[in-house]
Amino acid sequence: MIRKEQENVWWIVAGEVENPQHSGLVRLGVARAYKDNFAQLRQRVWKWYRRQAGRVELNAGAKLVLWAMVERYRYETMSSHDAVSYYARMVGMNRKSVGRAVQELIEHNIIWCVLEDEKVRLRRSKAGGRKHFLLVGLGDLLIKEDT
Repeated sequence: MIRKEQENVWWIVAGEVENPQHSGLVRLGVARAYKDNFAQLRQRVWKWYRRQAGRVELNAGAKLVLWAMVERYRYETMSSHDAVSYYARMVGMNRKSVGRAVQELIEHNIIWCVLEDEKVRLRRSKAGGRKHFLLVGLGDLLIKEDT
C-alpha cells in the first residue's frame, strides 16, 4: 500500500511506462521490489550515474550536481528532492551555477524536474513548490537488472 505521504508521488505508476529509457516514470511494481533492499537500489542508482557521467556533452559542473542528486536519492519518492541551494552547498558551487547545471541536465533529458502536487514536468527548475528530480531511464535500468 502506498503510504499517505506518497499519494502525490504521481511518477510512480501502476501501469506500463511508455518508452522507459527516455522517461523519469517508475513502475509501482519495480519500486516495491526494492522496498526491502535499499542497498541494491543504491547500487543500481550508482550504476545509472556512471553511465551518465561518461557523457561528453555535459560539463563538469553538471556532472557534479548530478552526483549530488544521486547521493541524495530517496527510495520513498524514487526521486531526489532537495533544494537547489542545498545542492550548491553540497558541491561547493554558487546557487546560480547549480541552477544552470540543473537546466543543462533537463535539456539533455538526463533528469526530469516535476512538481509533487501537480502532474507537471517543468522545462526548467523554478522557485517554490515541492520539486522532485527524477532520473531518466532509471526505471528501465531497474527492470532490466531484475530480469
